Amino acid sequence: MPQDGSSGSDRVDLTRRRMIQAGTVGVGGLVAGCIGGGDGGDGGDGGDGGDGGDGGDGGDGGDGGGTPTMTDNSMEALHGWTGGDGAAAVGKLVDMWEEQHPDIEHDIKPIGGDANENLNATVARRLANRNPPDAFASWPGKTMQQYGGRLMSVSDVWEDTGYTDTMHPKAAEACRMNDAYRAVPLGSHRLNNLFYNVSVLEEAGVDPESLTSYDAFVSALDKVEQNTDAVPMTMTTRGSWANLQYFVEFFLGTEGADAYDAFINGEGDKQALVRALEKTQNVIENYSNDDKSSISFPEANDKLIAGNAAFFTMGNWAYGMYRNTEDFEFDEDWGWVPFPGTGDMYVWHLDSFLFPRDGNAPRKAKVFAEFLGTKDVQVEFNNLKGSIPLRTDVDGSRLTEFLSLNVDDLNNLEKFPPTLAHGLAGTADQLSACKDAIASNFMGPYDPEATADGLMNVF
Repeated sequence: MPQDGSSGSDRVDLTRRRMIQAGTVGVGGLVAGCIGGGDGGDGGDGGDGGDGGDGGDGGDGGDGGGTPTMTDNSMEALHGWTGGDGAAAVGKLVDMWEEQHPDIEHDIKPIGGDANENLNATVARRLANRNPPDAFASWPGKTMQQYGGRLMSVSDVWEDTGYTDTMHPKAAEACRMNDAYRAVPLGSHRLNNLFYNVSVLEEAGVDPESLTSYDAFVSALDKVEQNTDAVPMTMTTRGSWANLQYFVEFFLGTEGADAYDAFINGEGDKQALVRALEKTQNVIENYSNDDKSSISFPEANDKLIAGNAAFFTMGNWAYGMYRNTEDFEFDEDWGWVPFPGTGDMYVWHLDSFLFPRDGNAPRKAKVFAEFLGTKDVQVEFNNLKGSIPLRTDVDGSRLTEFLSLNVDDLNNLEKFPPTLAHGLAGTADQLSACKDAIASNFMGPYDPEATADGLMNVF
């Protein structure tokens, strides 16, 4: 799920992290028996300032004996899917939960706003106030570090269900922190997609299979500009996340996965960043729509759907719009290739649910964690969301053709560079600093040298 936020999103991120940190420090000085009336919490680890293991969760809020009995507390799960394909997907998820667990009361609800911004702020406030939800949708990976010891272990769920064997190894790795599983993955959006309008490319005389390098891509953009009335590349630059995402695609496509890995691990080559930023700048400034700074990514995607643009690069959440558009069919009206130069890569993004400690219904939350990883949930949710199940044993024939193609790559490619703009490649602080560098130097006017300096300083 993209972060389609305004320029103020970085200030929101900073406030949210401070709230989480303040809540963690405040709880760390309390003994476990002072929280929730001595319900056993997660094993009496002396608070949330450190991890300390999770022990027994003591039921659903006050039975104190670590028994398997569930109380009447409702299981509360928060998410940010409030419209379009996301709303349809989570609606299906809720229907399946109610069908499979009719006796477990739930409060699975959306927190509206620009992508995850309001959701993240709500979670931060609830954690700081020691009133956490039982689960919330978020990204795993390094971004989980912002929650420190506030997340409970769901390792028992992973082991009891066999998810340790059936989930994609990369997803399993991203869901671990402090030697325990803290999240369950729900779906993966591939980032290195180049979508195209079939009719526009035919009119321009462009073969999409030829788009295997930056030079070939620029040549195709020139042909679109010369031979059609369409915009070569439809884009949004309204939020710094988008330009950061574009830069990563060009960096991977022109400098390679090894150079990117070196960069995010603190051993980057500044000139490699500059070269990729210059190429990104060229496409943004010379081949894209004039209204890019004022429109959202769905509005940019609408231009491709309407035949007013040739290309669009975005996570495959964009595909959710295509499948929900009448008479706009895969291969006939729109197509897809890996972003030029990244044909051997699956640029890695994950949606998941995380599980805070000290919720009101921890045992029900673990039932929910088990539910999220089942085959049927992974298939039904992702077919509607336009994302990919993380289980390696899902029958591809149950997925749409486009998703099945991506699943094949998920299971067979060997290069999985993690997304930077969506939380896997860096901590919350690092992501915020990267967006700051982009917002300050690469939103127009464009300064590749200064942007490269800012990004290098982050890592």
